[in-house]
Amino acid sequence: MVQRNYVIAIIIIVLFVVLAGVSFGIWKLIHMVRNGFSVTSGSSSSSGSSREIVD
Repeated sequence: MVQRNYVIAIIIIVLFVVLAGVSFGIWKLIHMVRNGFSVTSGSSSSSGSSREIVD
């Protein structure tokens, strides 16, 4: 019984870390979209070209 509780605790911790990573990725994606892809596009930083990328 004790080992089973440790396994459940480890699974919950891993799921929490995965959820934190996904939420950070979503935040980063929204942040890039609001800034018009100025970080990733490099040479084409106009708003028209970023809208074509988003589609």
